[in-house]
Amino acid sequence: MTDYLPNVLSQYSRDFSNELSIDIFLKYGFYKICDAGLKPEYRFRDNPEVNPIQYNVVKGLEEKYDSYRELIYAIVIDGKIVKIGGTYTGMKKRHGSYNCGTRKARAKGTCSVTNFDITEYQFTALRQGKTVEWYVFDVPLAEATINLPWGEEITYNAKTYMKYESSLSHKYAELRGAVPPFNKQDTGSGGS
Repeated sequence: MTDYLPNVLSQYSRDFSNELSIDIFLKYGFYKICDAGLKPEYRFRDNPEVNPIQYNVVKGLEEKYDSYRELIYAIVIDGKIVKIGGTYTGMKKRHGSYNCGTRKARAKGTCSVTNFDITEYQFTALRQGKTVEWYVFDVPLAEATINLPWGEEITYNAKTYMKYESSLSHKYAELRGAVPPFNKQDTGSGGS
């Protein structure tokens, strides 16, 4: 029974059946990291305005989920890609950011529109009995070296996930004719 959950906002009910299947991108090294689900009732008793989404990590991938690293992710509803995004902080921290997208925070103006939209689309899909899955691609570590004017040479880890995100978004648009519906743009978003 789900009486404890807030009502679905109708503007977040959409048909994604014409979007590309995640199966097309599995050959590039994407793998499922977690499912999204609805938090159980006890989580709402003391805080009815808590974000309703919980992430259920694939068994055996908990360490990867928790780790700080660059990733490209795909949000998938009923097997269809609805967002391609990137992060340099790993999935656990990215989900922590999305979890700020509550109705209470949005009403106050203290969360981003993107975080709110991602939460509401997932919530609506789950309430409609659809599956919500998250797939990731591990961005390879890239190092860069710079020579400073005062003679010091520094080697550091270069953040390249935005290039991967942009390229994959363009690949999606090439195949589908448009970027995924949750993408606000077709280039790297610069998310955390």
